[in-house]
Amino acid sequence: MPQPRIHWLTENSQLVEAANIWQQHSWLTLDTEFVRTKTFWPEPGLIQVGIADDVWLLDPVSLSEWEPLRAVLANPGIVKVMHAMGEDLELFRYLLGELPVSVFDTQIAAAYAGLGFSMGYQRLIAELLQIDVPKGETRSDWLARPLTSSQIDYAALDVFYLGKAYPLLVQTLEDKGFTQWHAEDCQRQITSVGTDTDPEQAWRNVKLAWQLRPQQLAVLKSLCHWRETQARADNLSRNRLAPAGALWDLARHQPDSTQGLRRIKTMKPQVIRQHGDLILQQIRKGQAVPQDDWPAVPAGPLPKRVQPFVEKIKKFCRNRASELGLMQELIPSKPYTGKLVRGWLANEKFDLPESINGWRRKEVLEPLVEHLNDQGSPL
Repeated sequence: MPQPRIHWLTENSQLVEAANIWQQHSWLTLDTEFVRTKTFWPEPGLIQVGIADDVWLLDPVSLSEWEPLRAVLANPGIVKVMHAMGEDLELFRYLLGELPVSVFDTQIAAAYAGLGFSMGYQRLIAELLQIDVPKGETRSDWLARPLTSSQIDYAALDVFYLGKAYPLLVQTLEDKGFTQWHAEDCQRQITSVGTDTDPEQAWRNVKLAWQLRPQQLAVLKSLCHWRETQARADNLSRNRLAPAGALWDLARHQPDSTQGLRRIKTMKPQVIRQHGDLILQQIRKGQAVPQDDWPAVPAGPLPKRVQPFVEKIKKFCRNRASELGLMQELIPSKPYTGKLVRGWLANEKFDLPESINGWRRKEVLEPLVEHLNDQGSPL
């Protein structure tokens, strides 16, 4: 296999010239290298663009005018090929202020191709191209300058090999008839990355929130609202403000002093020093919420008596995946189970959840609901 021709872009004028080339092609490969240890958003260290045997390395430390790249990513006539693109999308959203359109995620494609679910990049390239890609720079410091030759080779080969794998995946999806379904899943991921967590609802993401009383939930809601908004405003990771594992204990025990915060095992001393006063302030704020405004206790685990329904749904999803020629992980039962069973508990009938759309609604959910209602209650 030939080696890529590497073009370094460190000046804004070079990016303009390169983007003019990219605009002439129907697809390109993309990757990013970043650091995300202390910040809410990924800190860009490198952006890679690949077309055929050419690879461009964009240096975010030197470049400042991103409109040429923004225009390329916004062009619906150019497919942007990425692997496991979630964090890449977040970086583009932070750096460019918008998300790419017309994307193709090779990790999702690998699942539809039957190669493996949540398949890593190295394994995908080994499977499709019989090439072993070194992993040595996976956790490298991409903000350091100058980058090492090993870092440069690693970054360039990422998009270079991806460009060789992409046509093979496209053909496989076409042969299997999964092209449109894959496209829906890619678009769903774009929508997900572009949808911020509502600070008012952030408390619902805390594990075991259903075990707390309404007054404790008011404190939890105050803490989570502050944590979410402050993390974005200061570009700090949420856990540097308050560890996720501490939120439930803070809401339950509601310490009223620094000493009380220290008794929460998951509260780190550094967090207490830097943000302890703000955490105590949010606890007091939650305690002041009138009873009429306390959150309702969210639903807990499904009762054991509905386990026969749960097993029916699991079995149906497994069988449906087999009938459609898909990996079972592409039709998980969990997104359907809670909504369907809670609906039955409310009115003894299975109804179609409005929140589930796309090909799975027609191919899985509609026949599943029909099957469950035809079977009747096993309870």
